[in-house]
Amino acid sequence: MSAEAEVPDDPEQIVGNPESIEMLKRVGRNVSSHLAEGEAQVKAEQACFLPCTDDGVPVIGEIPGVKGCYVATGHSCWGILNGPATGAAMSELVLDGHARIVDLSRFSPARFVGRRRVKV
Repeated sequence: MSAEAEVPDDPEQIVGNPESIEMLKRVGRNVSSHLAEGEAQVKAEQACFLPCTDDGVPVIGEIPGVKGCYVATGHSCWGILNGPATGAAMSELVLDGHARIVDLSRFSPARFVGRRRVKV
């Protein structure tokens, strides 16, 4: 149900994969009889892009070589859970120059400097 694709400039251009949507409907029907055909009406079929990194670890910190430019992304589906801690760490990093709440070294954007992306 996932694939690598370029993110379009216009969110209206994001279209769900029909096979994936049908599979989700089948799963829904198996989970609840209230989601059976004719029982529930589909109001919308949507898709989104999850911010994921090549190594599966979020990118949190100052961009190397760009003083004062910070990033906090790549949490995948865990962003809603980890967002508050990321926000607290980022506020410490921006205001104090370092985060006390968590060691951000593992999440540093610098880990990507000099790496070449390999297309799969």
